[in-house]
Amino acid sequence: MKNEQEKVINFKLDELNGLTITHGYNIVNSFPVHFHSTYNLGVIELGRREFNYRGALTELKQNDVFIIQPFEPHSCKSINGEPHSYKIVSLDFDYKNYFPQLIINDAKLQKTLTKFHALAEYNKNSPELNEAYFLIIKTLREYSTQTNEIHNIEYDLSAINQAKKFIENNCLLEISLDEMAEQAFLSAYHFNRIFHKYYGLSPYAYYLLCKIKKSQNTLLTLKSVTETAYETGFFDQSHFTKLFRKHVGVSPGRYLKQNIDND
Repeated sequence: MKNEQEKVINFKLDELNGLTITHGYNIVNSFPVHFHSTYNLGVIELGRREFNYRGALTELKQNDVFIIQPFEPHSCKSINGEPHSYKIVSLDFDYKNYFPQLIINDAKLQKTLTKFHALAEYNKNSPELNEAYFLIIKTLREYSTQTNEIHNIEYDLSAINQAKKFIENNCLLEISLDEMAEQAFLSAYHFNRIFHKYYGLSPYAYYLLCKIKKSQNTLLTLKSVTETAYETGFFDQSHFTKLFRKHVGVSPGRYLKQNIDND
């Protein structure tokens, strides 16, 4: 596996309301602190991966199933620079489900998840795909607890969330920290501090992350790294390439080729 090419494939399942699937192969990248707006349910296919999640370092090995709560900051990386492969499905179901654990030790769930990914990649029209999906959701609910609040907070997050949406909607433009802070009715200093406190990264880091996420679709549409860098607000292609690899796991050129080939 060590000499094989790094590869990241992203696709959506229209059969399941546009569910997003990510398959990473032979990845050696270290992913910086970030968060997701959905539950990320994954399985380690080969190798090992280390997560920094909720203040604890956890090593995951082959066949381990993990789940990341929405909006919870975390980082992850290969161990000792050795490549690892993983498969992830982004689940947008009831946010009142809270998972106190990172790893779910359930052999049946692991087998169902592996089958689901195989069907999603090679036989997405099979009726077994829906069966596997609903079994996964049913099993996950057995490992979750119900909560009315995702965060235990001291500050009303509604204003911060408004600013976060502003960043997401305007990330292809040049926006300043002051403009972001205005959306939350805070000074730039206090907005930066509170945003970092609850999301684990600065507003500017999130702004760049949003740019990269949108660039993935733009890249597949324009089929040009140079044009994509310009369209997403990067005037330096090398900076775009560096950030893309940092957050996606492979270079934009390689991602473009791999996902065109996958289609």
